[in-house]
Amino acid sequence: MMNNPILIKRLPLKALVSTLVLSATMGTAMASDFTINPMVGVAKNKAMGTNAALGLEAGYKDFILGYSYTGDSNKDSFSQHFDELKPTPFDNVFQQAKAHYNDDYKAHTVYAGYQFSLGSGYLALKAGAEFSNLKMNAGVAVYDVMPGGQTLVESGAISASSNTVVKPMVGVGYYMDNGLNFNLHYTIHNGNRDMKGSAKYQGDESAGKAKLNGQIPDKDFSTLMFTVGYRF
Repeated sequence: MMNNPILIKRLPLKALVSTLVLSATMGTAMASDFTINPMVGVAKNKAMGTNAALGLEAGYKDFILGYSYTGDSNKDSFSQHFDELKPTPFDNVFQQAKAHYNDDYKAHTVYAGYQFSLGSGYLALKAGAEFSNLKMNAGVAVYDVMPGGQTLVESGAISASSNTVVKPMVGVGYYMDNGLNFNLHYTIHNGNRDMKGSAKYQGDESAGKAKLNGQIPDKDFSTLMFTVGYRF
């Protein structure tokens, strides 16, 4: 019995087309299993006030891995003039004190979650850890001010930073089928915070430095974060 040459030629072509179609279908299915979800919102920190919040989530099927960030820097300064130091012939001679204070707080959170089908979308439960750091510095300087310039009389400054503090985070998110989602995260964060730093002093006749170790007693950095995202 003779083989049909046309049939033999068509078989490999049919197999190749089937393989390409199957590969494309599997690739589309695998791609749809992965999602990216950028988020933006606000965070209310009990110690630092209300600040911007950013986040990013990566999903695979019903599993979620996420990251969020919030932080703030508070700055304050003032200047105070004192009475004239000397009578004439030195007009308008006085002392001036200048002071500044600054604290800088940063919090990074990593977490994992799992979503469940609910209504027209998905409800996700999340848990993770927040890693935060606090830096503080303050200084004061006293000057003799007279026509033509000023002269430093004495100054002092303190700077300190905390170790990285790890606190638990819990959250929920609701993801609509159109990609829009809403997320609420809470970090439980209070208690003493260890600080290490240095102090320095400079005066007319002396100067010095010293190392500092201490604590900020029971300052509450608990944070409630609300973000809106769009999942691709």
